[in-house]
Amino acid sequence: MAPFGKNFLKARLKNRSKVVEETPGKEIQVLVCREEKVVCGVTKHTTCADVVKALLEDHQTLPDSKGLLHGEPKDFCILEWWKGFERALPPLTRILRLWNAWGDEKPFIQFVLMKISDFVPSSIGAKRASKSRGARSKRWGQGTAQYPKTVSAEKQKRMVNKAFRKLEKIQKTETSEGSEDLSKLVQLIISQDQTIRQQIYQMRELDLEIENAEKQLRNSPTPRSSIAESDGNQSLSQIDSQLQEYLYTNDGLEQLALHVCSHQELIDRLSREIDLELRNRTSDLGDLKVAAAAIPELELEPNLALSSIELLELESLRNELELSMSAGLSLHAQMQEIEKELQRNKTAVQSQKQEYQHLVTQLNALELGACSDQSSPVSLKSQIRSSVSQQTAGKVRLACSTTDATDTDSDTGISSTHSQDSLSPCVDRSPPLDTDV
Repeated sequence: MAPFGKNFLKARLKNRSKVVEETPGKEIQVLVCREEKVVCGVTKHTTCADVVKALLEDHQTLPDSKGLLHGEPKDFCILEWWKGFERALPPLTRILRLWNAWGDEKPFIQFVLMKISDFVPSSIGAKRASKSRGARSKRWGQGTAQYPKTVSAEKQKRMVNKAFRKLEKIQKTETSEGSEDLSKLVQLIISQDQTIRQQIYQMRELDLEIENAEKQLRNSPTPRSSIAESDGNQSLSQIDSQLQEYLYTNDGLEQLALHVCSHQELIDRLSREIDLELRNRTSDLGDLKVAAAAIPELELEPNLALSSIELLELESLRNELELSMSAGLSLHAQMQEIEKELQRNKTAVQSQKQEYQHLVTQLNALELGACSDQSSPVSLKSQIRSSVSQQTAGKVRLACSTTDATDTDSDTGISSTHSQDSLSPCVDRSPPLDTDV
């Protein structure tokens, strides 16, 4: 270790007014004989023994009347005092590292230079208050005064390193808790900002939708206004006749829609039953396969071999299962064909409805033209109605004849020949419901 002297460490009184040259390193205050001194030039390599040596050298420069500390540096130690607690620092302790490790508690830390023989641990310090100073000085001269000498250097190093680690952990926990709280607050603020922006955007979209709906309501004409306009152009008799025709055809379409719904429900029920039957058949077939796989193992054992009658029964069951599977598949295919036929019927109904609407518009146009011609209004109206009724009846009958020829399924027993009968305005009876399975 390099020697430390006055050129490296300088001890001076705190109350001195003389300006001294700046030395590299930091300053640490030490109490010497009830007098506070500042040790300059302390670095990270400076130990307590170096500080003691510098203080003793400075103390020896004083006159003999003030020189109260006599002895070698090994007879002295640095005492660390904090809020009533005190301990003797080992000679190899890095004092600057210890000083920085205290952090915010630095104002409450005080270092004191004293003899090892005068030091008493804090456990015995509670008893010395009830005794006099003379008795206390006698007791200090006993075996407890040799506490720092009995501890080895390695143990002192371990103790100091342990104390440093504890102080570092305390500082890290304090800083980590503060940083975690700040990060949580920042994340909370960011998430709240995002939710607020999303809500504002949704509110703007809703406002635009409301404004568009209000504009459409203002611009769209009401049914009553359209009826009032038509009243000004047509007579009451023409409106009544048109309404009757429309109601008649509308009732036919509703009945046809009901029949289609009933057939759809029937098809759904049949499909569910077929699926259930297929599941049961497949499960039985799987059981039979497992049994068939287990038969060779049984034949290896002479005591558990099956008879020929049981094997024949298994074969018959297997054949029945295969037949039922094929029947189920055929039923499924037939169901799909029925669904396709229903779709075709629906499209035909829609096309006929469109034709009917087209004919109604033509009828209205012809009636308006007939009203302008006053010579023969009654004969023209009857001719138009008879021609329109004949055209619609012919088209509906043609569609019914084409659908009846291909709508019957002999395997399932489902008949849909009535699907187009309700469209004919000439037939007064209600169409039949063939839902027998």
